[in-house]
Amino acid sequence: MTNLVLETIKNRRSVLRFESTSIEEEKIEAVLEAGRWAPSWLNKQPWSFIVIRDESAKKRLSEVVPTVFKQGLREAPVCIAVVVDPKEDPYHFVEDGAVATQNMALAAYSLGLHSYWIGIFDIENQKKSSEARVRQILEIPETRRVISLLPLGHATGAIPEKQRKPRDQIVHQNKFGKR
Repeated sequence: MTNLVLETIKNRRSVLRFESTSIEEEKIEAVLEAGRWAPSWLNKQPWSFIVIRDESAKKRLSEVVPTVFKQGLREAPVCIAVVVDPKEDPYHFVEDGAVATQNMALAAYSLGLHSYWIGIFDIENQKKSSEARVRQILEIPETRRVISLLPLGHATGAIPEKQRKPRDQIVHQNKFGKR
């Protein structure tokens, strides 16, 4: 059984390098709408999205993230920071921000764009973490949490193949271990 949503999920790839080609504003708006319509616990919608186009900000952010993500973050024409307010829901804010990020990544792919997800949060060491540095660069209040950075653009180079474990290795019936 196939449909557009399932094909988008199966074919989306994390792409770490981007062309400098700009992204049409309508596509950015559509990606943001996908994040806005993500499900959240009790419909709290604890997220905010920061659209980052400024080259200097992207360069400073690239200095905070793991090495593998640096160049792509600088190259991407747009990056979206997903920020949540834990006061809205202190128990599910990470999941809610993650769902919004995934919705945006899937929407981007469906619109002919590519992305990759940079997770930022460090629960144990918020004051010294990369999250704290991202909050400082983007002037995010300390009461908010950064869930992810999502660089967006047109892929450059080869798109990686995607491998998944066979279903019989990960699916259980009624009880764990019962295949």
